[in-house]
Amino acid sequence: MNEADIVAQALREATERFRRATNAYRDVVTKRPLKLNRHAAREVLASAPRLFLGYCALVRLLKSYPEFLARKSSVVVVTVPRNWSLEDMEHLAGMCFKDEDRNTTRFNAFCHPTARNRKGLWDITPQVQLAYPKVLVFALHGAELHPEIEAAADAVLALDLSPNKHLDALAKLLGTGVNNDDEKEFLRRQQAAFMDSVFRVGRPSAPMIARLSELTYKRKKSGKHLPLATFGEAGIWAENLQADLRAWQAGAIPWSEIDRGVLVHGPPGTGKTSFAVSLAAHLGVPLVSASLAQWQSAGHLGDLLRVMYADFSKARGDTPSVLFIDEMDALGDRRKFSGQSAQYCTEVVNALLEALDGTMNREGVVVVAASNYPDRIDPAFLRSGRLERHIELPRPTLAARAAIIELYLPDISPEAIREAAGRLQGATGADIEYLARRARRIARTEGRPVSSNDLLRELPPRVHLSKRDLWRVCVHEAGHAVLARLFNVGVIASVEVVTGDHPTELSPDQAHGQVILAKPDALLESETSLRGDIAMRLGGMVAEELFLGDRSTTSGGSERSDLSLVTELAIRMIGTYGMGRSLGVIPGRLLDPADEHLFERNPGLQREVDFLLKTEHKRAKQTLESHRDVVLALAKALESDGRLVGDQLQALLAPLEQGLVSDTTP
Repeated sequence: MNEADIVAQALREATERFRRATNAYRDVVTKRPLKLNRHAAREVLASAPRLFLGYCALVRLLKSYPEFLARKSSVVVVTVPRNWSLEDMEHLAGMCFKDEDRNTTRFNAFCHPTARNRKGLWDITPQVQLAYPKVLVFALHGAELHPEIEAAADAVLALDLSPNKHLDALAKLLGTGVNNDDEKEFLRRQQAAFMDSVFRVGRPSAPMIARLSELTYKRKKSGKHLPLATFGEAGIWAENLQADLRAWQAGAIPWSEIDRGVLVHGPPGTGKTSFAVSLAAHLGVPLVSASLAQWQSAGHLGDLLRVMYADFSKARGDTPSVLFIDEMDALGDRRKFSGQSAQYCTEVVNALLEALDGTMNREGVVVVAASNYPDRIDPAFLRSGRLERHIELPRPTLAARAAIIELYLPDISPEAIREAAGRLQGATGADIEYLARRARRIARTEGRPVSSNDLLRELPPRVHLSKRDLWRVCVHEAGHAVLARLFNVGVIASVEVVTGDHPTELSPDQAHGQVILAKPDALLESETSLRGDIAMRLGGMVAEELFLGDRSTTSGGSERSDLSLVTELAIRMIGTYGMGRSLGVIPGRLLDPADEHLFERNPGLQREVDFLLKTEHKRAKQTLESHRDVVLALAKALESDGRLVGDQLQALLAPLEQGLVSDTTP
């Protein structure tokens, strides 16, 4: 062996010895337990009181889970309350361990992203962050976790920040005085930054807490909400939801037993947003408000998705909570998407469906969606497990109008509230809020408190319904009632007309009477029942033609009028259900009854709809003509009493029993 070979051999042996020594060192370092640095408290306190509290909480948590310190390898996810900073906790994790530990490859601490990025992905590389024996992951409470990190975690531990003993220790070290339990509980609910404002060396903290409490109370007091009773069926649903949430929080029922989503719909101004606000206030839970417009304002598609995911993450972070999505119909229906924006719109809908589905773990989040046009919503949103309850919000009743007035003008007299509520028939909650705002402006301009006269002066002018017009309204409603009974449209609870003065504004589509029907829930609707519904809705107009010689404006004029509703129903019967003279239907993605160009593109559909409506108009006319005496008797009773219910109503309708139409397919 020559000299070069000898040198090469020696070099190989030295390299191998170095490799073995390196591996042995790494093995010793890896097996050596981490040691907590418990002497950094005063150093942290010198930086900020909030960091002292965070440091104490983190040391306490790590001591409660010794496996992290002792095991050869361990990954722990630490969930942090949303009023505290993840970055603060990552900094404090470095303070908890000695420098030599922090500078080796043994330990890593990092902040988990609070939500997915604008592409719906994660701004994190788990393989890199988890490539250490000991790993601390700081995540906001309730936030969605990256699946790889969730799978790697040995434990998910909740950080208990600011327990009483830590607050007492902080107060003692800074000389700020002892705080009572109520003050400590209040502080725990505030943003962490307020700890630095409240606790300052040598200054009593109690006055600072009192001032902060007053500011917080003012902010909460400024948010007004209505009693749930003013929302009718939706209010009843909310009361039941509260009972279910209490049972869930007590562990008596699983989350799967609770209605997790509701769609409230109705004409503009009926209080859909107010319902969401009142629901959250009544339940005593946070409210997160969102809409497609808000999401789109963030930027392009990726930014929209990022903000959408962030809203769901925010709602999950403080459960139970209410997530309100306004103008749900703005997202559209995937079956009707076309053109260059189709892919964009489809991705938005799919992303929201994923969020609503529960795959992102929305346990504890009740979703309330609002829409003026529920028929324009993608049916996938309305399935069980998503927006499974659908409730229509009507215009406020007399009692509801009084409650709304009292909310916005609490200082006016009960007599003025009753008078105003009575004179605002047909007004929406938004109408009433506007009137209250005008009344307050008058008082503010004159430099005095608002009075009853300010409201009464702002009420819309009233016109007296003449005897002739009142009789027309009575005949109109009698026609509806008689056909509702004959065609088994539903159980008639009451028939009523307004006999006093009427407003001249606020509700241009205001009907001066109504038939209150309780329709049975039906799994299937037959052609006979749908035709009966159309004939019944045409009954008011037909009765005017028969008994008064012409028709008035009361059957049209708005999207909720009799003629609008029967036209929409006829379109669906022919275009969707194949109940016309042709068996062909229009694909659902192309059929929108609210589309103003629908008949232009489908002239055949217009002819079919016209034929169906004329057929039912003729049938309604023949039917009412044959029961003339009952219609007139009902109209005269309405003119006299204004409202017919119970035995009186049943006695007037009794002669119709022999003419009832059974629901059988023709």
